[in-house]
Amino acid sequence: MYSMSNRNSEEQKKPQKRLEYIGKNVRVSRTGGAAVTKTFKKDGVGATLNTKHGLRLHTRLFKGARVGFQNGNFQFIGRYHSGPFNFNVSKTGVSSSIKNKRGAYNLFKPNYSSFKFGGIQLRGKNAATLQLLYMLVILCVNCIKIFWHISIAIFWFGFLILKWLIAFSIGFFKGFKAASL
Repeated sequence: MYSMSNRNSEEQKKPQKRLEYIGKNVRVSRTGGAAVTKTFKKDGVGATLNTKHGLRLHTRLFKGARVGFQNGNFQFIGRYHSGPFNFNVSKTGVSSSIKNKRGAYNLFKPNYSSFKFGGIQLRGKNAATLQLLYMLVILCVNCIKIFWHISIAIFWFGFLILKWLIAFSIGFFKGFKAASL
């Protein structure tokens, strides 16, 4: 017979599907419940009223960074992205992640990684392991592609040089023969 804690920990290990609806002002999810949000913005200052998290007053510092107050707590959030890389800055620290079509791998905090396959999203250590395996496979496939293209280019240039040398020698000997007659 299993105790209650053992059964719960075993159930928590199973991957769960994400069920959610995100509308313009409404978000309903399996784990978070329902929340209605309305944001008011004027001259770089904004107020967001959320039924689940209360009132947040915020302003934009510069592109990608904002500061605010929510429930009496100071917030600083900076999000920057360039290509597949994301950089996040907050008052507690920094993190960086790499995106791909299967999710994201967080470089500084691997347990914050995600991996999605077949409609099931994993997070945490399992996701970090799967992300590393996926990126390793993609790296190997891309290395094979690069070596294939390089070998084709070397073969083609070698063929063109050989063809030019044959054509040059044939022309040279024909010209030499014609000059000696």
